[in-house]
Amino acid sequence: MKKSLALLLLCTLASAAFPQPAVPAFIAKPTASPAEETTTAEAEGPEKIIARFFAQLQKKEVDVAYDQLTRGTKIAERAEDVRTLKSKTKEAITVFGPMLGYDSVVTKKVGTRLVSYTLLSLGKEFPLRWRFYFYKPMDAWKLIDIRVDDRLAAMFDETDDGRPREERP
Repeated sequence: MKKSLALLLLCTLASAAFPQPAVPAFIAKPTASPAEETTTAEAEGPEKIIARFFAQLQKKEVDVAYDQLTRGTKIAERAEDVRTLKSKTKEAITVFGPMLGYDSVVTKKVGTRLVSYTLLSLGKEFPLRWRFYFYKPMDAWKLIDIRVDDRLAAMFDETDDGRPREERP
């Protein structure tokens, strides 16, 4: 008993003589507000934006896909154009079959703030060519143009009649 009491006293004195450095308290970071979530989403790179877009198209969530893709862009201000894109995409899914995925074909950069991505959506019956153009004026990438078509011959540098572009009259 005396040994236990002496040991306890010795440990108490030792800790007083050699104090441990103060450990800063962990302060939980508050959850993000909707405004901060928007900023985070805008700070995503084009590849993530495109991947989310195609994932939503695969789930047949065409309206949501375009709403998120165009949020905060000049494209969204052209409501009639966005409605047309949504309508044509729904029609393409009906005609060419459900979207099974996508392939990245070409990425072209012009400087450090302008980039285009050409991709193929893989429909059950037929692929489509998609071209996305992104611009980074400050710290966030913004979609500035989107085009979709079924002109696959152009991807092989051929005219619509199958001849190489160099052979055109």
